[in-house]
Amino acid sequence: AQSLRPRFARNLPPAFGWLAKRKIPHDITDAWIGPGLADRRIRRDVSTILRGISKRYTQEAAARFGEVELPVLLAWASEDKVFPFEHAERLGRAFPDARVERIEDSYTYVSLDQPGRTAQLIAEFARAPAATPAA
Repeated sequence: AQSLRPRFARNLPPAFGWLAKRKIPHDITDAWIGPGLADRRIRRDVSTILRGISKRYTQEAAARFGEVELPVLLAWASEDKVFPFEHAERLGRAFPDARVERIEDSYTYVSLDQPGRTAQLIAEFARAPAATPAA
């Protein structure tokens, strides 16, 4: 967290630089990391969480994607440097009712890079009638 104290460092690739195509405003990154910079207890808790992450839980959840009975929207950046679009396509095949949508001119944080397009896709998805599960 201390390496992110200088604001200029936050938009470099090792920080948020590969997650957003355009520079993330300082007020947003301040809100994300400010509490951790100000309070060592928060830094300790984040460190504990990060050390406790295990791919086992992700793999267990992924094995059950086929059981999901609700529609799923995957609004994915076509130019994502961290999570390539092929990941969205593969993830979409794992769910019985998934809609994979490409968001152009964006990296991972589609809601920052393309807020209008992201909101449009979510609104369309939310308005679409849900399919009735087969009995």
